[in-house]
Amino acid sequence: MQIKLVLSLLAFHLFWAVPNAHSSTADDLAVKLGKRVFNYNLGTANFVAALIRVSSDFQVPIGISWVNSPAARAEVPFAWKEATLQEVIEGIAGTQSGYHVQAKNGVVHVWPSIPDGQNFLEMRIGEFNIQNQIVELAYFKLHTLVTPARRGNQQFSIAGPGDSKVTVELKNPTAEDVLDAIAVASNRKIWVVTFVDDAGLTPRGMRRTVSLWSPKPQPDEEQPGWDLFRWGDSLPPLVASTKQ
Repeated sequence: MQIKLVLSLLAFHLFWAVPNAHSSTADDLAVKLGKRVFNYNLGTANFVAALIRVSSDFQVPIGISWVNSPAARAEVPFAWKEATLQEVIEGIAGTQSGYHVQAKNGVVHVWPSIPDGQNFLEMRIGEFNIQNQIVELAYFKLHTLVTPARRGNQQFSIAGPGDSKVTVELKNPTAEDVLDAIAVASNRKIWVVTFVDDAGLTPRGMRRTVSLWSPKPQPDEEQPGWDLFRWGDSLPPLVASTKQ
């Protein structure tokens, strides 16, 4: 009888442990977003660099998708005398027309309006399961799932010393859900998807992407792509300030 009672209590604890872990992540993010900041000055920066800087300064995971347009690359001054962290992020996003901000999966998302069916982040990939693997392999697996025609030895800008190992188990996630889960579980807390400023689509009907480390889009057979950063990483030339 005692053994059955212990097993029952253990089962009850495990049943609540997983959802509470997710709730804790979301709650922690909500607390951070509600905190007030005073005399916060980013200097002059473009839209993406400003968001990455805020993510690093306040240790907030962030997923940024953006269109690489002249307006988004324009450098403007950012400063707040008093605001919540959420207001800071919304203020940066508000400098661009048609961008949205939402906290989901323990990650702050900033994204533009992309027509339905053209954004690979919305793709369902059935199942994603990786156990105690370095973060680079996790993202490589995601890339093979969203790019069935992928071939060759494409290099990603995600390898680096000190990368953490991750375990992620998701059923029927979107590509965005997987990026979020790995960001929460690893030390790569920032993911960035850069869409080209061109309405032309890949043969699969997707909006093309470009790496922040390269001025040219990847070949269609290697589309889509993304960039990943740790808090405090140096910014690539496309978004680094020209006034530094």
